[in-house]
Amino acid sequence: MNDIKTEQFRHRLALGAAVSAFFVFTFVLYAPLKLYIENKDVLWFNFESTLIVSIAMSVVALLLLLIITAVPKKMIHTGICCLIFAAALGLFIQGNFLNIDYGSGVLDGSEIAWKDYTTYGAINSAVWAACLAMPFAFWMVFRAQWRRILIFSSLGLVLVQVVILSSVIVQNSSHLNKVTYEVTREGIYELSEDENTIVFVLDSFDNEYLDKIKNDFPDYEKRLEGFTEYDNTLASGSGSSVALPSLLTGEVFMKETSYSSYIDSIWEDTTVYSALNKKGVDTRIFAQTDYFSGDAKDDINNIVDYMDTAGAYTSMTGTIYKYAAYTYAPHYLKQFFWMDLKTISSYRSKNAYSLNDAQFYSDYVRDQGFTYTDSYSDSLRIYNLDGAKPPYNLTKSTIKSINGTSLNDQIYGCFNCLFSMIDDLKENGKYENATIIVTANTGNKGMTQNPVLLIKEAGSVEGYEINHAPLSAFDFAPTLASKYTDNYTNYGSGKTYFDFESEATRTRYFYMNTGENANTKISQYSTRSNANDVESLRLLDNFYSTTKVSKYRLGTSLTFAMDATANQYCTQGFCATTGWRTPLAGPQSQMIVPISSIPSDAEDIHVFFDISTIHKPTKCVIYANGRQVFGAKIDKSFKESGLNFTVPSSIIEKNNKLTLRFEFPEISSSEYDLEQNKRTKTFSVESFKMYTQ
Repeated sequence: MNDIKTEQFRHRLALGAAVSAFFVFTFVLYAPLKLYIENKDVLWFNFESTLIVSIAMSVVALLLLLIITAVPKKMIHTGICCLIFAAALGLFIQGNFLNIDYGSGVLDGSEIAWKDYTTYGAINSAVWAACLAMPFAFWMVFRAQWRRILIFSSLGLVLVQVVILSSVIVQNSSHLNKVTYEVTREGIYELSEDENTIVFVLDSFDNEYLDKIKNDFPDYEKRLEGFTEYDNTLASGSGSSVALPSLLTGEVFMKETSYSSYIDSIWEDTTVYSALNKKGVDTRIFAQTDYFSGDAKDDINNIVDYMDTAGAYTSMTGTIYKYAAYTYAPHYLKQFFWMDLKTISSYRSKNAYSLNDAQFYSDYVRDQGFTYTDSYSDSLRIYNLDGAKPPYNLTKSTIKSINGTSLNDQIYGCFNCLFSMIDDLKENGKYENATIIVTANTGNKGMTQNPVLLIKEAGSVEGYEINHAPLSAFDFAPTLASKYTDNYTNYGSGKTYFDFESEATRTRYFYMNTGENANTKISQYSTRSNANDVESLRLLDNFYSTTKVSKYRLGTSLTFAMDATANQYCTQGFCATTGWRTPLAGPQSQMIVPISSIPSDAEDIHVFFDISTIHKPTKCVIYANGRQVFGAKIDKSFKESGLNFTVPSSIIEKNNKLTLRFEFPEISSSEYDLEQNKRTKTFSVESFKMYTQ
């Protein structure tokens, strides 16, 4: 009798394990992993985290289903197994074959008119009804074989999904690494009770602008007691993406490798901040996350891995499984799982630092200024601010104006913020012991080569001096190191701001991000003259990007940033990348994209450009292989929605080559006679993606 019961249990366990594995693999493992890969550019967490969570959830789900399917006997066991197989089959068919494009950009925030899909809903419901009826029909018609049919069907469909998932992972393996750290606002206004080094790095703030500040603030020199103005300072480069990392670390980007590899390399080496960390300096740098790699977390205290944040995995799990439920649910249930992937809750957005001078000052006032702690004896705070970077929207009171302001208001508002913070230090008795540096990543005149530089050394509290010493942004890192060690020559130029007399001469270097279209390069200049003499900058060399034109794989997101993965297809009207975006300029721009393969059943190819900046609202007409596919005025609304259009696959050439031509009829054709960087800029793009439904 016991042998019979054991044999019956084994039969129940075998069938239960097969149908449970089919359900669990389809929905709990396969669905989230495949959906993650398809939407890796939108989701904020990384693939490894998704894999870990999916495996853990799969193990738990499989154990529960094994108990549910194997313990009950006879008809209850039969009914449960049939239901689980039916649900798994319906999920498999829905997720892989039945989903449609609901027309308004599903999961991008656009509402879906569910009532417009009655016919599809009826067909979809009929398919699901067939899936639900199928295993029960097998049981009724093929009573002797139905158990084997369910077991082999379940295992076979699991195997199919294993092959598909493995292929998708291999194809996307080079794109699955995702940044999981961020620069936070943690401790942004907290200083040491004892000694502090405070650095303000203003964007695009030219040394010449100090004349405006001195005119606007009659008590300028009184408020900056103890400061020295160094008016002969050469920036490390032009453009924040080149200038800021080289200012911070002393390491320059010269195109031998990708920009992301450059960022990784400068932080994986021993930096000046490693030396400061060993000396117990609490170091916090407030700048965009893009300028750092994961290795920076070791030495910079406000850079954290947000996947270590309490609740991060809960948020991630809820997001990915709600999306899976939306994708795999029948039509009439989808609306209960509808979500907007672009606005999902993200730990990166709650405490991440972003450039916004008005918000920076508002938060400072709200927090009632600096706070001081005895938790550490020495602190370093580096604040990267918008400074004089357009568009100008800062008022003289350091409040953001939605109607825009002027350059003069912008720089006045910026210094109003600085003066308030300096006054705070004075009122709290922390000014004398503080080292304060006010500088900029670039200037804003000529080739942006002459940024502002003001320095107050610790102990200096009287007078205001002007010094003409030939300084360089490459002197910044060794200057920081020199406060704590005599071994500062390994960083940047190996010289500090204080190693040169006022009338000294030296050779200094400047690196400019130049090029256009697919021709991206860094140009190296040198000078032995005053930094404000743009004519003295002598071109020494050009360092070109090693990017080669490769065939585009549908579904891949490419950037117009420093890595310039999309720029390889640009042939006309695309300027040099400004760091995280590339402007289009002139009456016409063009891309030629060779596509690796197009599915034979694809009717349309969807094209998406993420727009970051509207330089000039203007009409744009887009042609795909000579056929018009888009026509509208590009204005600020496109910053929210992006530029979307479809290209009929029937017009793609036999060699799968797609030519996209952007025409701007409101811009005079006479601009063809101008150099490309002097033509009218229309809008800037951040990324590019083409895909089929």
